[in-house]
Amino acid sequence: MGADDDNAMLEKITGFRARRLLTPLDQQYLDLLSEEIASIGDEPVRYVGELFSRHQIVFVGQGTPSRKTGLFFQELVPKLLAAGVKNIGIEWACVEDQSLLDALVRADFFDEDLARTALFRWGVRHHFAYIEYLDLFRAVWAINRNNSNNGRDFRIVALDYDIEVTAVTSEADLTSPYAWEHLRPKGSSGRHMAEIILREFVDTGEKALIITRIAHAVSRLRRVPHHLEDSIDSEILNDRVVGAANHVYSVIADRAATVLIHQPLPADGVYGDYTLPGDGYLDAVFAASTRPKFPIAFNVNFGSISKVPCSTSIDGGDLAAVAHGWIFLEAPSQHVAPTPLPNRINESNIAEARLYSLEPSLRQASSTEKDFTAALFSAAAEAELGWTQIV
Repeated sequence: MGADDDNAMLEKITGFRARRLLTPLDQQYLDLLSEEIASIGDEPVRYVGELFSRHQIVFVGQGTPSRKTGLFFQELVPKLLAAGVKNIGIEWACVEDQSLLDALVRADFFDEDLARTALFRWGVRHHFAYIEYLDLFRAVWAINRNNSNNGRDFRIVALDYDIEVTAVTSEADLTSPYAWEHLRPKGSSGRHMAEIILREFVDTGEKALIITRIAHAVSRLRRVPHHLEDSIDSEILNDRVVGAANHVYSVIADRAATVLIHQPLPADGVYGDYTLPGDGYLDAVFAASTRPKFPIAFNVNFGSISKVPCSTSIDGGDLAAVAHGWIFLEAPSQHVAPTPLPNRINESNIAEARLYSLEPSLRQASSTEKDFTAALFSAAAEAELGWTQIV
């Protein structure tokens, strides 16, 4: 980050706190946090790998996809193997395609068409189809291909399940909460993902890295519902959202850990739909001239950093309640969208894409391949611009 980017970020944080009636940044406290993070921080890949010496299941949550995050997930694979971890659970694939994933990572040659097929169901639903995330499959395939795992296949395990689109009419609005009562016959996505994690990994005594959106990665804290993110397809119990990690944590407690990749957190909508983590203090630490070097990962469950408040977040509490660890990969000014997969929708799959899309306009018979491509690129652009929406 250059000096101009640093100053712009600090000005943004100053305005952010003033509009929310928070006191100005405490420079002494900021310096303390910076020193603490620098002293306990570690290289992110090594940090995640070493968490498995104390935890069986490690959730890594991302807010929105990014190129840097996708590359980070790829880099994790060999470190996980070195730590004795041979399982990655992912939210962005459905259990109906598990056989495809198993065949993909065990094949003699990497089959990108097969990888695309395994991503299709979830990807169409969420406009999620990116080269960096597909290449996580390639990284796992490469590990299995070189036989360095002593004959034990490294697995990618799909966690979500396919929605039951035949339970509603073809004209049904799939963004309506009423439709989701019929679309999720096996229960909520969070509960289903937790059942897979418990059955495939916890019950068998295996360790696993779980990659999900932040909503399903937070383990100890049960979130206040977000008026957008939780309007459909969320399990709400006693006015709190229960995600996959919440269910897992209720069974194995601190054998599960949550690590979040630094991105905006959901907010209550009064000042916008998203907020800076730690009321802006974490961003200020890395925008200051004396900032710790990044990319960096660090614990947030003890010391001064654990007490950083998140009063502007829909989660409330402090950083220690939100996560066990934090990963700062890139500054907001460096945030780049992941690379959309070209030619994802074509004549062979557009009928299925129309059926499974959540977007009403794309479900119409008149929607074209170009419409789906535009939606994917729009989703990538929104991911890249997420930081700019903080006001």
